Amino acid sequence: MAVISTLFCLLLLISIALALVTQDTVFDIELVHRDSPKSPLYNSTMTPFDRLQAAVVRSVNRASYLDKRIDMKTSIDIELGLSYDDGEFFMGFKIGTPNTQSMLGIVTTGSGLIWANSVGCECFKKNTTTLFNPNASLSYTKLSCLSDECKSFTLAHCNFNIMCQYRAVYGDNSNIDGILSLETFSFTSIGTNQNIVIPNIVFGCNFRSQITLIDDPGSYIGLGPRSPSLIQQLAPKYIRKYFSHCLDMLHDGANSRLFLGRGKQTITGKTMVTPLMTQDGFYAVQLHTISIPGEFNILLTRSKLKAGNIIFDSGTVMTLLDSQVLNQLVRELTDYVSLPIVKTSDYRLCFNVSSTEQEEQLPGVLFSFDGTLGNIKMSPYNLFRWYRPDVKCMGILGTSGIQIFGNIMQEDLLVGYDLDNMELTITEKKCTELYNP
Repeated sequence: MAVISTLFCLLLLISIALALVTQDTVFDIELVHRDSPKSPLYNSTMTPFDRLQAAVVRSVNRASYLDKRIDMKTSIDIELGLSYDDGEFFMGFKIGTPNTQSMLGIVTTGSGLIWANSVGCECFKKNTTTLFNPNASLSYTKLSCLSDECKSFTLAHCNFNIMCQYRAVYGDNSNIDGILSLETFSFTSIGTNQNIVIPNIVFGCNFRSQITLIDDPGSYIGLGPRSPSLIQQLAPKYIRKYFSHCLDMLHDGANSRLFLGRGKQTITGKTMVTPLMTQDGFYAVQLHTISIPGEFNILLTRSKLKAGNIIFDSGTVMTLLDSQVLNQLVRELTDYVSLPIVKTSDYRLCFNVSSTEQEEQLPGVLFSFDGTLGNIKMSPYNLFRWYRPDVKCMGILGTSGIQIFGNIMQEDLLVGYDLDNMELTITEKKCTELYNP
């Protein structure tokens, strides 16, 4: 009788929560940067220079993996974020009922799966991991291999219990195994302090996570364009098929936000709008030119992508441009900026900046994307980062592979993904001004 009563109360609470959710709802969720003291990956011994150098390595490794993934024409969602330690931001969520369990998962626009390590899992590294206990939740359900969700998941197979089991094996002998499942997820909106409860979210419940290269993140939130990503599961039933983020890395990510859905309110500020395309589970756009009007105009012609020519990716720190394009950009900026050049082994273009007056000489650069509203002037803040107390370097790397618009270039801008109209928008708005989207 007690079990029936508990279950009834559970269903009542969920129904009340769902009644509050409309398509105009916006989940305003805090994003925690990996180098923030709130992050499980925080290392207090690292200097700002150490963190920037580590970000360069992660960017190069991630780009190398994305190149291989696109060349192989594969879409192994859960490999992304494991092999190359590419987690840049975490988001908090709760899982299970009636007693919710708090989790902190890596969030990325380059994956289409949600997963969590479970209690009792064979985890290689547990020091940064919060484990989910499915036995403590009345709403947890394993999916059968006969379910539609299982049939559409390429890594899945039937186990001896006819459950939907998945497995991925990596080149370094890391591997991950789990059961595709359903569970109730809860999200707390910072702007309203409202707790939104969503039942039957498809996710991977890992019982083995032998990840050897990095500290196991414990859970993962995919926002990619393919199901069963979080945005595809929430829309259109609960929210509009739209999400946006504002990334703030200057203050340990304290003001970084993820907005799931689009409300009735409008965001003021100059906005760039360009067609949004997808390829192999990534978001891509068409970048035509990089310029300083009246000074130079660099045309982008080559691309490894079939849809667009540059990927927008929140999981890559640095921007990567075709090496020929970067070489031309370096030559043009070297001629344009009258500051002493500093040679480093890590960056193509660095300037000596020893005063505020010199820092003000660093230019903004116009990026022209497809569409009549496709122009956005990237500020010196988005283009250059401190390398030493008196040296600033351009945060763009060269590549012979796919081009990536990284998160330093996206910082302190509201970047929106409209999956109904297939548009990407960039609004010039500081993260501190976006508490009420």
